[in-house]
Amino acid sequence: MSRVADVLKTMEYGPAPESASVANQWLDGHGRRFGLFVGGAFTAPGELFETVNPATAKPLARVTQATAADVDQAVASARSAQPGWAGLSGHARARYLYAIARHVQKHSRLLAVLETLDNGKPIRETRDIDVPLVARHFYHHAGWRSSWRRPFPGTRLWVWWARSSRGTSPC
Repeated sequence: MSRVADVLKTMEYGPAPESASVANQWLDGHGRRFGLFVGGAFTAPGELFETVNPATAKPLARVTQATAADVDQAVASARSAQPGWAGLSGHARARYLYAIARHVQKHSRLLAVLETLDNGKPIRETRDIDVPLVARHFYHHAGWRSSWRRPFPGTRLWVWWARSSRGTSPC
């Protein structure tokens, strides 16, 4: 019969769920070079700048620096997509937002590790606060979209939700 001390001497540990190896494999799989996401697809990388892991001071990836023309293209793409989005029912819009929230949750470990590698926050903060908050925001807005035809008594809140999209972000 083994003693606990003997077991502890030989016990092997697997990689931690927050290991950077999976994130580094993902980055390597993309060549550590990223374009912009415009019109439902990634663009070819343009003028790149380096993002550095602040914990190691080593390059993490190279990402495209958007130009004014890139922002104009993104805005034009968003404007062309807006009529189709506006034509969807609240329920249909909610389905898209719920799907995004589920994808964020499904890939939450990877997203948390990437965020930590990129900005140096503690993994506990990105894993337990930042990434879950992203999913929660999408769930929140999906809930609003699924019920936007029912106004709150005494308010015109539903008119704002039903009538306007606020555009795109060049950030």
